Amino acid sequence: MKKKIKNFASNSSVKSVDLKEKVFQGEILLTENFDEIENLNRTIKIFFTEFFGFTVEKFVNDFSLKVNEKKLIKFQNLIKESKLVRNKFKKFLKSLGFSIDDTYCDMITLRFSPSKNEASKGLLKPAQAHRDSWASNFQHQINWWIPLHAVSHKNGIYFIPNYFSKPVNNDSDYWSFESYKKLNKSFSTPISLHKFEKKDHLSKKINYGQALIFSGTHIHGSKIGLQRRINIETRTLCSNDKNLYSIPKNIDNKSRKTRFKWFKSLSNSKIYNS
Repeated sequence: MKKKIKNFASNSSVKSVDLKEKVFQGEILLTENFDEIENLNRTIKIFFTEFFGFTVEKFVNDFSLKVNEKKLIKFQNLIKESKLVRNKFKKFLKSLGFSIDDTYCDMITLRFSPSKNEASKGLLKPAQAHRDSWASNFQHQINWWIPLHAVSHKNGIYFIPNYFSKPVNNDSDYWSFESYKKLNKSFSTPISLHKFEKKDHLSKKINYGQALIFSGTHIHGSKIGLQRRINIETRTLCSNDKNLYSIPKNIDNKSRKTRFKWFKSLSNSKIYNS
């Protein structure tokens, strides 16, 4: 089947050559029929089965299966450190026309979101509404979100698209990444202090094999439903994007720290410095 990129909200088609322009304008994009995503997913699912002794599908549908938090974190770190996983993701970016020599990537992380009847476990616990740019302090950041199974609008990811260019009150002035890493009690990102209405939320079913692409300045968060959810996610920067595109402005981030060390070159692993 033909590879497709669509607008998440409207289902209108998007050309790959226009991908970055659309993302920085605030469009949320969804890819489908990319063999590179299928290969990436298959690799991680094989790792999962070998590590835990059951499949991803079995785990998300059978609530009698439990995972120890320490073991889950060990697996999450395995995915973060996997060169194979990183290379599979690199091939996906190449298929979209990204210049790998100019692309810097955060660690690829697996997130486990429990059902609403379970406690959170592991790294990257479900987060409330936030912009990723509040934590990284990069306005030209692109986010990648890939489920390892189909997710409904009730247990996937939600967006607040009408606030893409509207400031909201948040805790970026006193949130500390260092405290989060040390204590793992706070959220992994600054969060919005604004109470959004239900009509502001955008969430839809995402099929297995699809991938979401959106600006790091989009307000988004985790949906907690009756089903478990496992996805992988990461963020990228391309230094030339600041010169080639109109980048979203910082309208409400009060953090003074820029997280250069989070992003490493996909070609030589050097830390981003631009």
